[in-house]
Amino acid sequence: MAPDTQTLPKAHRTMILAHRAMLTDLDRIARTAAALADRPDAERTRHLTAYAAKIVELIEHHHQGEDDILWPVLRERGADPAALELLAEEHHVLEDRMAELSAAIRGLRPDGGGAPELEKAARAAHDLLRVHTADEERELVGRLAPALDAALWKRFERDMVKSAGKWTLGFMPPWLASVADDAERSGVPAPPVARLMRGRLARQQEAAFGPQR
Repeated sequence: MAPDTQTLPKAHRTMILAHRAMLTDLDRIARTAAALADRPDAERTRHLTAYAAKIVELIEHHHQGEDDILWPVLRERGADPAALELLAEEHHVLEDRMAELSAAIRGLRPDGGGAPELEKAARAAHDLLRVHTADEERELVGRLAPALDAALWKRFERDMVKSAGKWTLGFMPPWLASVADDAERSGVPAPPVARLMRGRLARQQEAAFGPQR
């Protein structure tokens, strides 16, 4: 039985929303690339390229933070080595998928060239990330839970914000809020920013993906 997310530290709840937002946008990128292969649109291509590059940056920053902060501390605390090895290996494979996705984003052209390659790369990244996030969420409340505490989650949250690009300060709150249900709103950072910037995010997403379904 899955734990009630409201009992988890805020940074853990935020992580769960980040996973969902990543998967949502990778799926949208793939579907939009497929549409562009059939019906090229130079303006949509421009916006999709910019938005997709941001998502890649967010995913890579998220995983780098785990590699630099969470996993080393958990190893020092004697956390389950098999769980840590599983997540580290998945990160290693994801690095290759994200590199392929970045290359495919750069290769997308206004005439629809490169769109099939982008769809394929986004699907591959999505499918692997879906497996990884499920494994990570299970391990964090399972085998790794005894070595986690509120102080480590707080450090992770603080360092992730400090090391992120400045543009994420106005992007992350509405992005996370866009995938949160009412019971999960407490995991959204900076609620006033989420409310203030949600319109801008919606416009960016519509420009990149078209009307949301």
